[in-house]
Amino acid sequence: MPEIMRLAFKYKLRPNRKQEQAMRNFSGCCRFAYNALLAQEKEEYQEYLEELESRLCWGEALSKDEAKALCVKPKLNQYTFNYALKKLKEEYPFLKEYCHSQLLQQKVMDLYEAFKKFFKGTGGYPKFKKRHSDDGFRYPQGFKTDEDNGRIFLPKIGYIRYRNSRKIEGIPKNVTVREEADGWYVSIQCEFALKPEISIPDIDTAVGIDMGVKRFLTLSDGNFINNLEEKLKPLENKIALLQRRIKHKVKGSNNIKKAYLKLTLLHKRKADIRNDFLHQVSTLLVKNHDVIVIEDLKVRNMSKSAKGSIANPGKNVKAKAGLNRSILNEAWHKFFTYLEYKLKLKGGILIKVNPKNTSQTCIKCGHISKDNRTEQAVFKCIKCGYEANADHNAAQNILRRAGLARMACQANLIRGRQQEPSEAYNSSSIVV
Repeated sequence: MPEIMRLAFKYKLRPNRKQEQAMRNFSGCCRFAYNALLAQEKEEYQEYLEELESRLCWGEALSKDEAKALCVKPKLNQYTFNYALKKLKEEYPFLKEYCHSQLLQQKVMDLYEAFKKFFKGTGGYPKFKKRHSDDGFRYPQGFKTDEDNGRIFLPKIGYIRYRNSRKIEGIPKNVTVREEADGWYVSIQCEFALKPEISIPDIDTAVGIDMGVKRFLTLSDGNFINNLEEKLKPLENKIALLQRRIKHKVKGSNNIKKAYLKLTLLHKRKADIRNDFLHQVSTLLVKNHDVIVIEDLKVRNMSKSAKGSIANPGKNVKAKAGLNRSILNEAWHKFFTYLEYKLKLKGGILIKVNPKNTSQTCIKCGHISKDNRTEQAVFKCIKCGYEANADHNAAQNILRRAGLARMACQANLIRGRQQEPSEAYNSSSIVV
């Protein structure tokens, strides 16, 4: 039985004024319901914590039933959320009048899933939705797509035209509508049977990737791609200038509203450039390699602040802040996600290896020492004297750690091939 996969296809909507107002009403109602139910749950959870802390502080003996009720994390049920939504709609009739019932149910289910992740320890406590930044709603059914005429039917709104930039593949399962800085967008999630382009990955094409700050990535075959600094620097300068000007404007005035709109559009432009770059690089790699090996990096831990506390102040805080900004600016986690799903569509393999000591290990003799890399760009082994680019050496270690380097070399020797750096990876070939 073929594997089932889901992909989302995003398009820009072209609504009229009436449709745009209806979508704003839907977003506001969904956000209101989410925040209202979150406030109720937050009060109950706070009472639970206070009761538990009080019992433990006073050293009261708890019976089995009390311990089960207090010491165990509260168990949530989706029916309790649906019942709470029903009561909320009775208390606030405008939710029934101005919003589709399925949209509210989907928003409540999002809150339920957020609490499930929190109590499992895989996510933080749910946060309140903010206006403009969290404007969106989801249709689980009832929508219709008309690709020939470039329009989509949404219940209680009607047919809305969209920019038909690509063909929809698979069976549409749900539709998410969201407002961004430059307008409304629709994301259609489709389900289809996975049919890989290749049946058996070619081990000869295996490559290791080392992520960096100066270079976006370096491959084990010697090729590399430069970072986005040249493309994003002009936008970052404009953003910094506009932020300085906003400080001197009157709060609530029309001028500051216009400035905030310009700032939002600049951030949107920056995100679009980054996203386009990541898509181009990931597509290029997947096209030329069936097996890709990367480090299993914990980007969230790598980009933590180094400020520390008053008692234990951090060290090199400014330098660490610059490093964190560079890592987050290049969106490594999103890049790995693109690689994973594109390799899955092709039939390739993405392997994640332990990143420990990959930048301090000599690829020639295997000696491990932090003194091997005293400079950012140069690797020089203190034992055998081997010298190379530090990122290239790390990428070769990453490939070797996956156990594919020897197999690839044997295959190349048998077939009489000689692997050479390709011009296809020159960063100038990637147009942003």
